Amino acid sequence: MLNNEANTPVKTYNFYSSVWRWHFYTGLFVIPFLLILSLSGLLMLITKPVENWLTQPTISIPADTTKLSSTSLLNIVRTNYPNTTVLLFVPPKSNEDYAQFSLKQASAHGHSGHNAPSTTVQINPYSGEILGELDSTASIYEKIKTLHGSLFLGSIGDNLIEIATGLSIMMILTGLYMAWPKISWRTLVPNFIFKTQEDWRRLHKSLGVLIAIPLLLFLFSGLAWTDIWGGKLVQPWSYLPGSNFKAPKVSDQNVANQYIESKIIKVQKNEHNHELMNHAAVYQVPWALEKIPLPESIKSSDNIDLEKVINIAKEQNFNQYRVHFPKDETGVWTISATTIAGDITNPSMERTLHLDQSNGETLADFKFEDYSALGMAMSAFIPFHQGDLGLWNWLLNVAIVLLVLLLIISGATQWWKRRPKNKRKIGAPSAPKSANKIVILIMLLVSVFFPLSAAALLLIISIDILFISRLKSLKAVLK
Repeated sequence: MLNNEANTPVKTYNFYSSVWRWHFYTGLFVIPFLLILSLSGLLMLITKPVENWLTQPTISIPADTTKLSSTSLLNIVRTNYPNTTVLLFVPPKSNEDYAQFSLKQASAHGHSGHNAPSTTVQINPYSGEILGELDSTASIYEKIKTLHGSLFLGSIGDNLIEIATGLSIMMILTGLYMAWPKISWRTLVPNFIFKTQEDWRRLHKSLGVLIAIPLLLFLFSGLAWTDIWGGKLVQPWSYLPGSNFKAPKVSDQNVANQYIESKIIKVQKNEHNHELMNHAAVYQVPWALEKIPLPESIKSSDNIDLEKVINIAKEQNFNQYRVHFPKDETGVWTISATTIAGDITNPSMERTLHLDQSNGETLADFKFEDYSALGMAMSAFIPFHQGDLGLWNWLLNVAIVLLVLLLIISGATQWWKRRPKNKRKIGAPSAPKSANKIVILIMLLVSVFFPLSAAALLLIISIDILFISRLKSLKAVLK
């Protein structure tokens, strides 16, 4: 039996129509969120370099160009900020650059944590002059970043974005299914003549095929930071080191064995994980290491100082890096060079080195090759996602975001042009009963990887069965 209009088998036509209907309805839910994410992402790309330029102080270099020791700089900062605790030190990246210290109020608990206030102090490495201070949480970029990540709604906003992201992935997959049989090199060339509904449909199809892969990569990497999919499902299974990881080389092998055992077995019970090295609005630690517990130092009254740590960093061939201070008497010195913190742009060069504060001995040395496969992927894609790999990366990301915005506009416009004359109807594709169950099953199988999105789909299906199908007036609008 054939469908007269499409001249295709009824089952095939019905299946296609059902997929189209799901594409349409997921689009109705997703478009507002995707629009916010795209616009906020574009603003972040624009704001970040501008704010960095505006907050970049100039330093005066004396004739002898002799830099003060890092310990001297630390003492100056502690003198000027007596009621604070030093979190980390960022050495100058060049002879014309300034040094930075990150501070928190001494009354704050723990090792700062994600929500604790912090201050970044900029200091002239030659004269010791305080050049300025920044509150990372007060910048325009961080405000936009909060909108991008949680809509200023905390965990509720995070969950809404997670639902929308999962449904966006489903929308892309259904869109590719509908476009795939008719894809040719001509369909990849957008038609920029915008007169009829068909012109907008062709533009929407071309843009969807062109940016499907990069958009999927952006969505998946964004999901890795969400509360449920990222924090509860993916990250706990991806923090374990890869097969190349080697045990810490310390004199006391029992310490090494206990560290490895606690990392693999007791990680969820350890309250001192790597993520505590992050602080408000500033991520220092690679995604792959956040759930791994920090090692502990041997208690001692005679500990190494910052200058000794700097010398160890040089001996270990660190170039651009930052130094994290011990959080307490059993804490560790940490030297890290990561892409997420902006120290480096080559993820394969990432390294996090932990030192015993009593004697400077290496307790753990994590490198890029020690990460799990997903951890490697995240470290490689995060700087790309943020546009941190150079001008080419920034321009490419701006282009992708603009294309996504055009994709949203073209999808909304073609729907507006094809909507029924009856303003009480939204013009949704019909829902053939013979294909509904199959498509629903496929959609649920896809969404099972995204629990919140699956829950939203079940809610939509329940509403459809219990209310929409029983109310003739509402059914007529959505038909």
